[in-house]
Amino acid sequence: MLRLDHPLWQAAHRPLFFCAGLAALFAPAVWLWPGGLGTDPLRWHLHELLFGMGGAAVGGYLLTALPNWTGAGRVSPQSVRALTLLWLLARLALPLAESLPFVLVLTMALAYFAALALILTRQLITARVWRRLWLIGAIAGLALGDAAVLADTLGRRETALDPLALVLLFAVLISIIGGRAVPAFTRSWLQTTAPHRPLYDNRLLSFGALIATALGGGMALAGQTSAAGTWLVAAGVLHCLRLIGWQSLRTRHYPALLMLHLAWLWVPAGLILIGTALRHPQVLPLPAAAHGLTMGVMGLMILAIAGRAAMARQSGRLLAGRGLAWAFALVWLATLLRILTPFVPQNWPDPVVASAALWMLGWSIFLCAYRSALHGPLPFPILSAQRSEPTV
Repeated sequence: MLRLDHPLWQAAHRPLFFCAGLAALFAPAVWLWPGGLGTDPLRWHLHELLFGMGGAAVGGYLLTALPNWTGAGRVSPQSVRALTLLWLLARLALPLAESLPFVLVLTMALAYFAALALILTRQLITARVWRRLWLIGAIAGLALGDAAVLADTLGRRETALDPLALVLLFAVLISIIGGRAVPAFTRSWLQTTAPHRPLYDNRLLSFGALIATALGGGMALAGQTSAAGTWLVAAGVLHCLRLIGWQSLRTRHYPALLMLHLAWLWVPAGLILIGTALRHPQVLPLPAAAHGLTMGVMGLMILAIAGRAAMARQSGRLLAGRGLAWAFALVWLATLLRILTPFVPQNWPDPVVASAALWMLGWSIFLCAYRSALHGPLPFPILSAQRSEPTV
């Protein structure tokens, strides 16, 4: 393993965002690998999207924002390297679940989340940043979801966990974190380019959307699919209303910011799609609709935010570059194609394979473009070209 003084370990976003990209790249392999992948390829696919890609991205983002919240320095290289190794170890948990003792499998899978929660808890409490402690509960929720997936795999639960619950949990987490980051980055840009066009962000709409999402998820778990669909559609509409004040059209002049807004569009779209699928499954199957949140919200928000760490800086702006722009466009198209899969004529080439190929090509380009962020001097702020880094 690389030495501690290697530039890779100098900031958490470097290895963890790269790991998120690797997990995203290989997650669709179940659809392209001859004969499938493992005994339960669908479960492995979902697990790696949520806890591989999503888990690494959550860790990379939170530990990047942590010094801004606490006023302390960056996480130590020892901690960054240890977290990366624990994440890699966790990728072996599901493939080895049936051949190892369950306690050992759980330890392998959850050690990364436990270490991440420990680092955040220690620094937040030391700095007395109490209002961020809810993040520890969110990480605990991810760990419990991971444990439930493993228990389902080994038949240690009487009732299987509904994957929709995990997808909605990530949707809520991204709605909170991304719902603060996107308007914050946009407001900072507008203050220097169009101060006469201020951004308006209605937090009541955001709170209402989160409540509606939680209610929809709870009713879905209770089997009340029609009512759940209504609440999720309502959540999507509230997010749409909130988006109106974000000056999204103006960001077309700033590709680095436009990518964030186009990614955020999948938050309301994904919720409305899932709500529609729950109410009218004969119109839109739920598996296709769910990709609006997994591929759209999770994938594109991760790509758009992680990509900012690899962008060049010029005159207070981030330059996306052709590589990141192509990567984002391909993943966006892959998401759209996967959702439209039920409507593609049966005599056409398999759209699931085409979507997986576009997704993997997009993430391959992202990983190539992201290499520049793995070495060299660390920019500050890491995710923004402005000296006053937005708090999230």
